[in-house]
Amino acid sequence: MNTKQLAIIGIVTIVIIIAGVYVSGILTNSGSNGQNQTITVLAGAGFVKVTNDLKIEFEKTHPGVTVNVKNGGSGELFGILETQKSADIFLPADYKYMQDAINNGYVQNNTVKNITQNIPVIGVQMGNPKNITSLYDLAKPGVKVAIGDPKGPAIGKTTADILNNTNLNKTVQANVVVKTTTVNQLLTYLVTGQADAVIIWQDLATWPEGQGKIDVIQIPANESKVSTVPIAETVYTQNNNLAKEFEDFATGPQGMIIWEKWGFKPISG
Repeated sequence: MNTKQLAIIGIVTIVIIIAGVYVSGILTNSGSNGQNQTITVLAGAGFVKVTNDLKIEFEKTHPGVTVNVKNGGSGELFGILETQKSADIFLPADYKYMQDAINNGYVQNNTVKNITQNIPVIGVQMGNPKNITSLYDLAKPGVKVAIGDPKGPAIGKTTADILNNTNLNKTVQANVVVKTTTVNQLLTYLVTGQADAVIIWQDLATWPEGQGKIDVIQIPANESKVSTVPIAETVYTQNNNLAKEFEDFATGPQGMIIWEKWGFKPISG
């Protein structure tokens, strides 16, 4: 074998070694450690601040992982599970939607966890110019009321239950100027003066969009309907390990700091 042949063999050997190292690197970077992967979270629109922070912090500790958050009305999110049969995490604003998902086999039952509660309140314009002090004042002549659509966001279903239980549905409905598809829109209607009063979740008062611009009227416990907020991994996830890691993060100490930052208190026990 002459010198030229040895040189060619040497070059080929080097190329093979380099190629092997490159392929090995690709396999390592896309392996089970979660790199270059995406998980999708279906979360209530009222959790947009929370889920944005959860996404940022989770991605920091999981290089290469992308958390794709879809915020929307809980009814809309349930519809995505039902029709598209996709997503990794389900985080609705009321346990009712989780129960529906359980009944239909859309989530892994053993992964369901309760995180916090959604507390409905009456939001009014700063200074309370209409002098609204209770649910009954929402029926006063001239009060423009905005509520969530009962078929859309969880706050809509909760509002309907509250008004029915207090026998105020008919009289308050006469003052309703709009029914929204998300709770976030209710805050916008109030801040912009398109509504005098809204029924929203208490945490929205902590948002920059609402701070210093609205006042909050508490609803007595015997008239209210507090919602439990659950989370679960769906049966459609393609990465159970990563979905579990996200759920554990969202419900663990670091995640709860974020929930509390935005006005939510953890469910004790």
